[in-house]
Amino acid sequence: MADILIIDDDKVICDILAQMMEKLSHESRSALTGKAGLELAKNGRFDIVFLDVNLPDANGLALIKTLKTAPSSPEIIIITGDSDPDAAEMAINSGAWNYLCKPFLRQEINLQVSRALQFRKEKGNVSSPGILKRNGIIGESEEIRVCLEQTSVAAYSDTSVLISGEKGTGKELWAKTIHLNSSRSEKNFIIVDCSAINDAIVESMLYGHKKGAFSGAVENRSGLFKLADNGTLFLDEISELPMQVQKSLLWVMESRTFTPAGGKTEETSNFRVIASTSKDLDPLSDQGKFRKDLLFRLKGICIALPPLRQMQEDTIKIALYYIDQSCRKYQIDTKGISPEFLDILTAYEWPGNIRELTSAMDKAVASAKNEPTLYSIHLPSYIRAKVIKESFIPALKNKKNPLDDYDQGTFPLLTELLEKTEKEYLSALLSYTRHNVKEVCDISGISKSRMYSKLKKYNMN
Repeated sequence: MADILIIDDDKVICDILAQMMEKLSHESRSALTGKAGLELAKNGRFDIVFLDVNLPDANGLALIKTLKTAPSSPEIIIITGDSDPDAAEMAINSGAWNYLCKPFLRQEINLQVSRALQFRKEKGNVSSPGILKRNGIIGESEEIRVCLEQTSVAAYSDTSVLISGEKGTGKELWAKTIHLNSSRSEKNFIIVDCSAINDAIVESMLYGHKKGAFSGAVENRSGLFKLADNGTLFLDEISELPMQVQKSLLWVMESRTFTPAGGKTEETSNFRVIASTSKDLDPLSDQGKFRKDLLFRLKGICIALPPLRQMQEDTIKIALYYIDQSCRKYQIDTKGISPEFLDILTAYEWPGNIRELTSAMDKAVASAKNEPTLYSIHLPSYIRAKVIKESFIPALKNKKNPLDDYDQGTFPLLTELLEKTEKEYLSALLSYTRHNVKEVCDISGISKSRMYSKLKKYNMN
């Protein structure tokens, strides 16, 4: 017997699903609003949640991630009257089990419930891979927790991993963490800077060469493929890999064989690939700038690292960790932290992410030297100047002209201004309608498919 939660503003649908669950010997509870559903999920231990998209007080798609953080981490089955492919994609990417359209068939509901419960049963019986060694990964936010769960799965498997995220989010650190927690941890972790590879050096660099293969080859030398045998090959910024090299890489990944330059016999290497990218590979693939077959091969497990600005609750923890690291490096006592120092840390958006934060904390400690406390004056001046400048910018509602923020005679690119205005407009609409996408579409005159695309573009889903 399982516990089922039904969140739908149509009481008839709630009653129908409740009756269907009762016939399957499952217990169920219903909520007619998103708020009521979240409250039930927080205080209960449900196995499955049936979730409508168009709720009176919320967009169901926006509730998926929150529901997944409930104590029982239930499986989410979307039920909606909207046959919208963009919404379906968004739901699955957010962690939903499936996306079903009304009117639904009894057999389909029963099948999805059965499969979801079987999955939960088997998941509970799988041997735990053990406690994850964090390897310097700091933070307890929901964003970090999700990434750690995916990292644990990746470490326990041997499939390819694709780590995406803005520059400076620590993709190499996460890749190393997967390696150190895997069965390959005792072997090499080989880093390949894909932006440094070109056709002239690729053969020798990746495949290795035999003595006399070319001028200057005075001895046999193993390439990176061989050095990563039984270990991990980390392909950093794989979007920069030349197309011809992508073809060669795919072949070696599939065959596990290669021939060194000047060699006559094939060699083998059992390496595991972890790749990183700061660019979205899907549109690059659609444009013919990245091989689709290679992308499919890389997407065994996908981990999307959040930018630091989305983890405000972790910013202080990460900063304190690196302050302590810098104090150890300079062999000085741990520093005290002033409130104004913390205020600057939380107010700044950190466009350079963890890399920028690390550098700033090292600079602050070095500037303070033997002073016992860190103040904002110890931070890089550009960070303090940015925060102070933004504190003088008037709130959006008080602006009379969208160009008021720019110096006289200095204008932004039109595309930048239009995107900024569009994002602010959508944000205001979502707030006004309490994230009711249907109402947002009605007010704005934009179709649902286009609206979901825009929300995805600005990370507002």
